[in-house]
Amino acid sequence: EDGNCCDKCSRNIFPTFAQEDEINFDTYPGLNTLTFNELEKVSAATIIQFMRLIERVRRTMAHEYGLDLKTLLPLQAYSRKYVAGTTQKGGGGGEGDFVTLHTDEATHGGYHYSCVIYLSTQGEDFQGGDFVFNDPKDPDAPAEDFRHMSLEEQLRRTGRKLTPFHPTRGAAVIFSSGWENMHEVEKITHGIRYAVPAFFTTCPVPEAAYDQMVAGKPKTDEDIADDWLHLLLAHRPESPMEGAGRVRELLMKWHYMCTPLSMH
Repeated sequence: EDGNCCDKCSRNIFPTFAQEDEINFDTYPGLNTLTFNELEKVSAATIIQFMRLIERVRRTMAHEYGLDLKTLLPLQAYSRKYVAGTTQKGGGGGEGDFVTLHTDEATHGGYHYSCVIYLSTQGEDFQGGDFVFNDPKDPDAPAEDFRHMSLEEQLRRTGRKLTPFHPTRGAAVIFSSGWENMHEVEKITHGIRYAVPAFFTTCPVPEAAYDQMVAGKPKTDEDIADDWLHLLLAHRPESPMEGAGRVRELLMKWHYMCTPLSMH
């Protein structure tokens, strides 16, 4: 789709990507359950703070991978709740207590860069729930004895190197979305784990898509302000179809809404 992942594929862990006061649920109620499709009852402060966090991810990715900022856009970003003892229903965002092994690019061909921001701490808010990178094992590495484990776990580990990350509030994992970064979330055994997955693309938006919008690319600061009001802060009721159209326009206009006119 004309997008590309740069040659430098990698994974990065930021122990303190967001400060505690930036992800405080009392200051920003609903931050841990926010989706762009349902903003009618979410406070303006929470919406703006969520945008701030996702834009911080976008700028970090552009710096890490040497990308022109305007070529990198979010395709999806939402808060997700993982609950011990539940099974996920539907797509991303639904409750569940684990995430099976996968790559993000295999889930959606337009995903080129991925991030997870953590809003909960393992050992305090929940038990289990490690984020795990799953890589081919170095053939020269010593053999390990998995005989004391279940057959399922033996099959999962044989020939593989598992690198777990223990989530803490405010930490983030940023990585390229291809097969070089297969990953999973281990089962949560107790409590609730909140996180913000976000997925970014380098696929360009067709110019025709802007032409079909009621208001195309913003050309003035007033246009940018109007987009923030119309696409994020109007707090109006809308049908699921209207919400989906608004979110699609928001993501396509993201760069124009989050940068000064000089960077358009």
